[in-house]
Amino acid sequence: MKQYQQQFPDFDDCETFDKIFAAVSEHGFKDQSWHNDVMPCMIKDCGNDFELVIWIDYKDPDKAEFTDQRKESMKQFMFGERDQDEYIEEWQYDDVDALIAHVERVVTA
Repeated sequence: MKQYQQQFPDFDDCETFDKIFAAVSEHGFKDQSWHNDVMPCMIKDCGNDFELVIWIDYKDPDKAEFTDQRKESMKQFMFGERDQDEYIEEWQYDDVDALIAHVERVVTA
């Protein structure tokens, strides 16, 4: 069983998590999902306390931590640049292919 499945046994979008992970793992992303977080994630450690983070929320907005925001404006996928646990940039997507393309542009720049 994969880490995100162990940490989030009721996660409802394994197919998408696996698709994203397959595309970005070759760039150093690791499944860092932890049950105390609100959703599964994958992280690339870039050194010097700088990380790239991808969050994958539940497909069903009713299962999301921020149900109202997901139904109104928050997207299912988030990609961010984090420096010493502070986000310095963050983007949201509902299109998984657009997310993957953005991540690939950042890590190959």
